Amino acid sequence: MLKLEHVSKRWGEFTVDDVCMECVKGEYFVIMGPTGAGKTLLLQLIAGIFYPESGKIFIGGRDVTFYPPEKRGVGYVPQNYALFPHLDVFNNIAYGLKLKGYSQPEIKKIVKELAENLGINNLLYRNIKTLSGGEQQRVALARALTINPSILLLDEPLSALDSKTRDNLREYLKKINKTFKVTTIHVTHDLVEAVSLADRMAVM
Repeated sequence: MLKLEHVSKRWGEFTVDDVCMECVKGEYFVIMGPTGAGKTLLLQLIAGIFYPESGKIFIGGRDVTFYPPEKRGVGYVPQNYALFPHLDVFNNIAYGLKLKGYSQPEIKKIVKELAENLGINNLLYRNIKTLSGGEQQRVALARALTINPSILLLDEPLSALDSKTRDNLREYLKKINKTFKVTTIHVTHDLVEAVSLADRMAVM
């Protein structure tokens, strides 16, 4: 499903150096490491936000090393969620679908189905600024899943949440992985989080 061959990139103070890894379809793969280890940069390389200086990236057997993000079939949830504060939940989730030219009935159907799966039906017309951290996380996940990605990238998704919300969302993340059968790559510095979620794990 995903294969990295000797991928390297330097960006400011962050470095990914000769990384080789392989993930199979549908697995929950956790990458652990301290702050500054290059975990976020690695996700951005997989997502196509940056291109590697050397090495190759394959998704589904295709060489996507220099593909733009929209051609990779990857959903990416950054650490800060990157939600639009001036839009309500519905329009945050629908944003990418509108850019791709989906009709309004199609958008409504996809957003409602995702909201139901993620337990945020009751939040669809709330402003983002009124949501808790856990609610914002679910909205960000829903938005990433609108494109029906083959790979879901999660950058420290639980780090800013309180312990009770973290516990609840750990269960949700595993449920999403199984329900959508989406290969999930989750980076964290938290060993408990890694062990509780991972089918397999790597350390940077």
